[in-house]
Parts: sequence; C-alpha cells; structure tokens
Amino acid sequence: LAFASISEKAWTMMERAKLPRFYFDFAKERKNQTKGETAYTPATTLVISLHAALEYVKEIGRENLIANAALLAAMTREAATALSLKLFAVSSPANAATAVCPPQGMDSGAIIKELRNRFGAIVANGQGSMKGQIFRLAHLGYYDVVDVFAVVAALEVALHKLGHKVELGCGVRAAEEAYLKLAS
Repeated sequence: LAFASISEKAWTMMERAKLPRFYFDFAKERKNQTKGETAYTPATTLVISLHAALEYVKEIGRENLIANAALLAAMTREAATALSLKLFAVSSPANAATAVCPPQGMDSGAIIKELRNRFGAIVANGQGSMKGQIFRLAHLGYYDVVDVFAVVAALEVALHKLGHKVELGCGVRAAEEAYLKLAS
C-alpha cells in the first residue's frame, strides 16, 4: 500500500509519454478513478487495515499518540541506561525508536536472535554499516507501557543468557520509575 502525490506538470508528462508500462500507470488509474473504479484490483486487506489504523488515530488523537511515543521512548532510554547499555543517539534521541548499542564485544544480532527465539519479540538490527552495532526498539503503532515492561524484561534475560552481567529487574525498575515520573 502506497500513497502518491502527483503534480500537474507530472500529470502532463505522463499523458504525453509513449513508453509502454504496466506498473505505476497513474494516467490509467486517474481515468478509472473518475468512474469510481480502480484500474487494478487493490490490496483490499491493506486498505481495510489502513482504515482501522486511521480510525484508531482519530479515536486516540494525534497529540495523545505523540505523547505516548515520547513516554515509551523515555522509559526505554532509562531502562537501557540502567542496564549499562549505551544509547546510540544520546544528544538527539527520537521518540519513534530507540537505538541501543550492545555490550562491548557483543554483536546486536545475537541479542535480536535471542529475543526472537526465546520470547518471539521482534527487534530491529542496525542497517548497512550499523548492522551488528545497534539494535532498535520501536515505540509507534499499537504499542503501550506494558509492552515496554515486557520487552525490557525479555532484554534483561536475553543479555543474561548471552553472558552480559545484568541485575535482573533493574531495567524494568528504571522503566517503571520513568513511567511514574512522566505519566499523567
């Protein structure tokens, strides 16, 4: 599912173009839209899912969703710090995701694999040259405080199983304290 915004200049160029195409034929799609139809069978499940997600955003409210992401990010940063893990973006942290460096000498892929295999938790690795150097914990979508508590507890166990000296419960405690301090 994708969105496209096409300028009048681009529409003019597309209508003049003579090269054959099948995908991304916006001129054909535009013509069908005037009849209330689509040029191709849409991914209806994705459209329905988008509708549900937008209804959720309307119900919760944009500002509340932004505040929720900020709270979850702050909780995660406090937990990572309590676990003696270095934050990747200390001076400019994002509320969409927290990038965390693994313990010295440990590949982040090992943490990700342990979280997935042991708990079914999906955590993202770094990309490109950062693969193996960081792991990323997301804070957007249908994700709440209880999810942070759970993933931090799982992270503590994963780190322990991988040989990192960690006081079990200290990350969860830090997340709880951040919640109590910041939540209204």
